Amino acid sequence: MLTLFQGNTEDKLKALKIAEELADKSTLPILRKGLRDISPEVVEISALLIRKFK
Repeated sequence: MLTLFQGNTEDKLKALKIAEELADKSTLPILRKGLRDISPEVVEISALLIRKFK
């Protein structure tokens, strides 16, 4: 999933969808990388998923 996240925006959105389905703490490193992304859509989805853990 980390390799998928290093691709283009479409690949990142696919990785975030997988992270949402898994919904466990092993996906947090990918979500944190998503917060530093250029695409606002990736940042928004990552932030929403991180909020679910807290």
